[in-house]
Amino acid sequence: MRKWVSAVLATAAVGAVAGVASTATASAGDEQAANQACQREFDRAVWEDMDSFNKRDEARYRAIIHQDMVTVGRKGQLFIGYEANINPVLESFKLPYEWSMPWTVTHTVVNGCKSGFALLDAYYQVPSQNVNRHYTISLTLVKERGKWQVIKDTVTDVLP
Repeated sequence: MRKWVSAVLATAAVGAVAGVASTATASAGDEQAANQACQREFDRAVWEDMDSFNKRDEARYRAIIHQDMVTVGRKGQLFIGYEANINPVLESFKLPYEWSMPWTVTHTVVNGCKSGFALLDAYYQVPSQNVNRHYTISLTLVKERGKWQVIKDTVTDVLP
């Protein structure tokens, strides 16, 4: 009887461990899928910020900016709050000459579905004025109420 009980308990223990391992594997797979979905959402939000800026789309640009946004400009100037960040950008949308800011994401870090950081290599270009400024832009986004928004933007000149 003792051998039978030991064998049953051993079999049950192996089954329980296998079940835990199977659950852990499924949980890890689910977590990985969720992280990938968050990364895609984050990447899309970074694209939305830069695309709405380049296309001078006021409604889209307003929607991607967080109410508490902070910007550190390339000359060290600070813009704190929604209106302080939106107003200068909307003024730049009215400039009579064509400008663009082509960009490439060089690095991202996403913290679950809560926050993320992106480094961009960008060029502010105004061909008619022979302007081609090289910048590193760092964007921090947060996800609140199911929506990613830019909460911090830093623009730094890249020196030759």
